[in-house]
Amino acid sequence: MLESKLPLLWLLRIIKENENLSGLLELHKIVYKLQSERGVRFGYDFVKYSFGPYSKDLENDLTLLAQVGLIVVENKEKETRVRLSSKGLALLSSLDNARSSNAMK
Repeated sequence: MLESKLPLLWLLRIIKENENLSGLLELHKIVYKLQSERGVRFGYDFVKYSFGPYSKDLENDLTLLAQVGLIVVENKEKETRVRLSSKGLALLSSLDNARSSNAMK
C-alpha cells in the first residue's frame, strides 16, 4: 500500500527541492527526465506537446496533493507555481525524522 504512495512522496520532495520552479511545465519536465533518463519509477505516461512533456496522471496527482492540502498551486501572471504548504513541509519533516530515527537503531 505504501508503495503506491511513493510517487506522491517523491513529488513532494521534488517540489520542496525546486522551490523556484517557473511553473507546472518545468515540474513536468523534471519528472519526465527523472523517469526517462534516470529510471525513477513514477509510473507516469507522458505525451510530447509543443512546450514539452505532459502527463495527465501527474496533473491528477498534483490536483490530489492540492486537495488534501499538501501543496499550494498559485496562478501568478502568465504561469502557475506550485509549492509545499505548511502541512506538506511538516509531512516531509516527519518522514525525515522517522528515517533518521530508524537509521540510528
